[in-house]
Amino acid sequence: MITNLIGTRIRALRSRGKMTQQTLAELAGIPRATLATVEKDGANPSLAVAWRIARALGVAIDDLVEEERHKIQKLPAAGMLTTESGDGNYRAVTVSPAGAFHFLQQAFEIRPGAIYQGRPHPPGSEEYLYIISGVVLLEVEGETSRLERGDSACFHGNVRHSYLNPLEEPARGMVTILEGRLGGVPGGGGQEVS
Repeated sequence: MITNLIGTRIRALRSRGKMTQQTLAELAGIPRATLATVEKDGANPSLAVAWRIARALGVAIDDLVEEERHKIQKLPAAGMLTTESGDGNYRAVTVSPAGAFHFLQQAFEIRPGAIYQGRPHPPGSEEYLYIISGVVLLEVEGETSRLERGDSACFHGNVRHSYLNPLEEPARGMVTILEGRLGGVPGGGGQEVS
């Protein structure tokens, strides 16, 4: 039963962090009685309560409902999701694990002269860009920054943004999107405009 698992996982994570019920309840902003009831398997917490507890424990909410994973979670290249624009100018490989709803990480390549127009993500989202090779002109709401090999940038992901490759060679990098809305699926979402 999932309720039993949640209570057991919370208790184990709290013990590992050497926290009392009172300390965890205060950090989560919930009554201690609520936490005690959840830990004793007597209640199924609301999503909001589970999210607060997970944040206070410093874990993802899915860590409350899954058995503990191995320390290393290998993601074989053959199983990674690859997306490509219709004209092939932008290609991204999702390197974050499936089910990681709180973030999305992709390796990308932009062909010479191409532009990738990203869609705004939910409020509170953050986007981090790292350039592995080539040059990317990052535009965020009319402000442009030139990013070269080894450069990184971050910006609020809930605004209009685009990546332009001004050179005659492919640009490659990594993008990480931290989702700002509980339970949303980060992401995906952009479109090729040239």
